[in-house]
Amino acid sequence: MKTTRLIHILATALLLLLPLAGTGASYDVATLGVPRFVSTNYIDVSKIFALSKFRSSAGHDYSDDFEHCRSMKHYFMYPDATAVLTAPVAGTVSRIFDEWAGTQVQITSTLQPAFTFIIFHVALAKPLVVGDVVQEGQVLGTHIGTQTFSDIAVGVNVPGGYRLVSYFETLTDAGFAPFKARGIASPAQLIISKLERDTAPYQCSGQEFSNLTSSADTEYVSLGGALPPTATNAVTGPLNHQSIRLYVYPPANMNFLIGGVFIGALLPASQGGALMLLTETGSWQRFTGCATAHANRLGQFFGGMEAVLINAPADLTPYKDAVLYAGYGIGSTWELTCNNMLNNHTYSAVYTLH
Repeated sequence: MKTTRLIHILATALLLLLPLAGTGASYDVATLGVPRFVSTNYIDVSKIFALSKFRSSAGHDYSDDFEHCRSMKHYFMYPDATAVLTAPVAGTVSRIFDEWAGTQVQITSTLQPAFTFIIFHVALAKPLVVGDVVQEGQVLGTHIGTQTFSDIAVGVNVPGGYRLVSYFETLTDAGFAPFKARGIASPAQLIISKLERDTAPYQCSGQEFSNLTSSADTEYVSLGGALPPTATNAVTGPLNHQSIRLYVYPPANMNFLIGGVFIGALLPASQGGALMLLTETGSWQRFTGCATAHANRLGQFFGGMEAVLINAPADLTPYKDAVLYAGYGIGSTWELTCNNMLNNHTYSAVYTLH
């Protein structure tokens, strides 16, 4: 009798430790922490060059039953319509509907049925309906296009309500490896803690943030591996009577991002060897650091951008062997774009005066 009762107690205890099946599944994140069970990324990471932080001011308010007025998801920037989207987990389509751009697909995990992965702006490869079973890594479609970022949220049914957690908290070491290879040491770099956000809260008017004192991109994290720009030059005349124009092309997948284009000239030793930057007004400024660096162009990237270095023909003989550089960085201020450019090495030599 005692043995039978002991077996019953142990069986009951084991059942309590298992995730609850069906739509009523619950998982106590506060007590157990977020399980790391996702090894497949939902998007081709090679297409991504920046990420918004969890609890940032990117986009709009997207919050849960326990917090409010913060973006509790991640934006992946800036995929084009060739970026393949896949199911990060095996599960069931629990909700699906058309958005202003593409389709939102929600997949409830089979392994952890309290967890639902919400993928935004999908151009479906084939129709899906609620109840469809998908396998981990199954192609859902592609990102809708460059009119918007790709974003993902993870919702959890917890005791007492609905909680959002960071997608990166669910990744295994294998799942996080592509981001680590691009310079992100740990998921903590991509998450603003609840305490930190509560200490400096946002205010919202509807879904919009209303008290921002800086651009949302101050809470973006750049990934390494972006390519430098390509550039072509239009040089007219000999060195003693020369004019120079550059046409700078950031990579196509940077189109529509906000950033800065920098034009630099590394002077020969005979002229002091300084690095000079061409400002937006056409003057040259000595580079002393990103805090005071001026971009030649700050705004939305769009194809090629012209930079006039020397408009009227001039005698450039004293500057023979000076090296011209072109580069770009992501951000809404000169300092942000400069640091982004230097950290990611998105600059290159494009012409030597001769």
